[in-house]
Amino acid sequence: MRKMSFRHILYMLVVLCFMTSCSGGSKKGGSGSSFLPGVTGAAFDVLVVGEEKMWRDTVGRALFDRLNADMPCFPQSEPLFNIAFIRDTDFDGILRPVRNIVLFEISDRYTQGKITFLKDKWSSPQALVKLTAPDRESFLKLLEEKGDDMIDYLVDAERKRTLSFFSKYCSSDAILKVKKAVNVNMTVPNHMNRFRIEKDFIWMTDGNLDMTQNIVLYSYPYTGPEDFKQEKLLHKRDSVMKLYIAGPADGSYMTTEYRCEPTYKELIDENGRYLVEIRGLWRVEGDIMGGPFVSRSYMDAALNRIVTVEAYLYGPFKKKRNTMRQLEAIIKTLDLD
Repeated sequence: MRKMSFRHILYMLVVLCFMTSCSGGSKKGGSGSSFLPGVTGAAFDVLVVGEEKMWRDTVGRALFDRLNADMPCFPQSEPLFNIAFIRDTDFDGILRPVRNIVLFEISDRYTQGKITFLKDKWSSPQALVKLTAPDRESFLKLLEEKGDDMIDYLVDAERKRTLSFFSKYCSSDAILKVKKAVNVNMTVPNHMNRFRIEKDFIWMTDGNLDMTQNIVLYSYPYTGPEDFKQEKLLHKRDSVMKLYIAGPADGSYMTTEYRCEPTYKELIDENGRYLVEIRGLWRVEGDIMGGPFVSRSYMDAALNRIVTVEAYLYGPFKKKRNTMRQLEAIIKTLDLD
């Protein structure tokens, strides 16, 4: 298991404290009125804090493997998080403002495994996860049962930071274009400044040749529950993309890469709406372009239609995790009201 030295971590975080912490303070939650410093570190950095002996044991391996798992449906291997470890005895003030922290402890003073989610304890906006258990077996069981909750909490914390940033740089013109084209509301950052608009369809892109960011929205009539089956949603995706998203060569067009099995998940969003999330790879028929995509298809009962919003990237040989997560944060702002 790769591990950064304490000296390296300390140096890195001291530098980041000056370079990447958020400007200004924020009020601490609860009854206190003190101000917290901004978080340090880069997006999707996670500092794991615990006993070194346990970190080198099966406990640490299981925790590392969970945080270091590959991003789903990516064309190349990229981890969910960048992980650094520090011994609990070395975890002092200079390290505590890190944006994402996972604390773990195994002790007989605990009677059962427990996961606790905290925020803004030493900085803001900070996300902390605390895993405690009386023994190895209880810890591993806890991680198996609640590991996805830990990942979701940390990813959601980064989503909120992304939206806090982009909310300051929204494009009112793009927001209006989305509303007119598909009759939905969505936050659109001002770097998404190129458009194709058709009936019940809009494609937005930043046009960056090194890493092209794209968002597509389209709607169509709802005919029955079978419309939300994976094959139906992907068939609709392929037909829409073929019609409106052309490739660079004559006759080329976007489609789904079925050699990598897409993932399918039914969800309920924060507003209580049913949706289906599909992750997969796209490719261009008639060319060699491709990359990851994530789509979210909503039931709009008021207008008896399905609304799909999708984010996809094109950046050959580039790391895509952080940019893809930013796009995911944007498309999750979709509001049907």
